[in-house]
Amino acid sequence: MNNILIATDYSENAEKALQYAILLGKAYQAKIYIIHTYLPRFVEPGIYANAEIMQQSLNEQHDAYQAKLVPLANQVEEAGLVCEAILELNDVVSGVFDAIEKYDIDLLVMGRTGSGGFLNKLIGSNAAHITAKSTIPVLAIPHQVEKVAIEKILYATQLEFDENHILSQVFEIAHKLKAEVNLTKVNASFEPDIQSDKQFIDQINTAFVKENFVIDTITADSVTEGIFRAAATHQSDLIVLAAHHRNFLSQLIDPSKSKQVIISSHLPVLTFQR
Repeated sequence: MNNILIATDYSENAEKALQYAILLGKAYQAKIYIIHTYLPRFVEPGIYANAEIMQQSLNEQHDAYQAKLVPLANQVEEAGLVCEAILELNDVVSGVFDAIEKYDIDLLVMGRTGSGGFLNKLIGSNAAHITAKSTIPVLAIPHQVEKVAIEKILYATQLEFDENHILSQVFEIAHKLKAEVNLTKVNASFEPDIQSDKQFIDQINTAFVKENFVIDTITADSVTEGIFRAAATHQSDLIVLAAHHRNFLSQLIDPSKSKQVIISSHLPVLTFQR
């Protein structure tokens, strides 16, 4: 992991997300990119505005947002990491995806809610879109988080696909942070059991014979309920999801569902795409 992107709206929760980016950045000695995107502020109706006035308004808006980025970048640099601040005149989704591609980002970190529209929009329809479409892992931080730490990781496995390439990254994070990993399979009524669990449990145990972990199963009315119960049992402080196909991911983060992991979790949620 070389490059981490943190999306900020300058809110208190975005500050928490920044602390997680710093935590992981220090573990990997990664470069931190901080991005804020904004759209032009309209002049109040009834007020005449020529091109010069409009440009002045844009410059003032840019300078105000730029000034807010400086102390955030300073925090990262004071932690001993290299930081680059990005201020984009762009919409949220386009700005984030453009930065991911331009700066070869390995991980996107974002606050789950915000105070001013940027991350509020991001966790609504945009969050579902970004997480589902992102080709890199996305770490969503809820506002309920108080202690910035990753000591116990819960990996929610489906035991239906080869997940070893993702598990290897999870174990790498665990090693970097000296964290514990627990794997949980949730048996829910709507989740089809296509492959034998034993087949994939044996495969995981063989591939990661040197790792210290436990694979357990839990029965619940929904995947979300089961994951939260497992997280409480293991006293986890990070939930990791591996999305292997669209239906599974949409069950987790589609805003129309009543209980969604990313939307309602009190714990940070790290989502990998296959």
